[in-house]
Amino acid sequence: MTCLDFRRLLLTGEPESALMRAHRQQCPACEAHAVEHALFERELGLGLSVPVPLGFEERLLDRLTVQGAPAQALPNPGRRRMLVVAATTVVTAGLGGMMWYRRDDPLAMDCIQFVMKEEAKSIMMGAMPRAEAVKALAEVVPLQRIEQIGQILHIGPCPFNGITAYHVVMSVMQEKITLLVMPGLMVSARKRAGHDGLHARVVPLRNGSVGMVGSNAGLLDNLAGVLRSQST
Repeated sequence: MTCLDFRRLLLTGEPESALMRAHRQQCPACEAHAVEHALFERELGLGLSVPVPLGFEERLLDRLTVQGAPAQALPNPGRRRMLVVAATTVVTAGLGGMMWYRRDDPLAMDCIQFVMKEEAKSIMMGAMPRAEAVKALAEVVPLQRIEQIGQILHIGPCPFNGITAYHVVMSVMQEKITLLVMPGLMVSARKRAGHDGLHARVVPLRNGSVGMVGSNAGLLDNLAGVLRSQST
């Protein structure tokens, strides 16, 4: 089983098979991805756990009873109850989904804003020599590990949220990914945000964190798992 096979099966929601378990136990990256997937599912479940407004079911049931309609036109009680349950489920999912998607983390959102407003300016300021980049990133994520993930197109220092971060532009599987390596900026858990077709993840690493921005949310999640597994 390959890593891609494991992650595709994980997304189906089916119970973990022996083959999946064997792969996960031998692959630190997929082990980390499975943990993050479980946390994601838990957060999503909490987001959908929204109580339906008091009296909603009764009011909806009343709406289904059309006054003055012939008896044969009215749904039978069992059918009406099923319609109420279905409608209630839709409302609950809608409310929960709205609340969950509003949980955009401010730091992750700042990463997106950097890409939208500051990235071009940062690139125009010029890149730093590779030897300096190796030294600057060593305590957070070694440059060699980033190079194993994809092709580095640009790397250089940049001001970000009151600190000096390191701006990395990469090509990963023909997707453009931006990294903001933030030495000394510690976060307790992975952060996420989405805006205007871009997604961001902020991953806690050794002695700092890294923000990632791109248009492919699934790819960002995979990269987050890889970086976290390599930092432990």
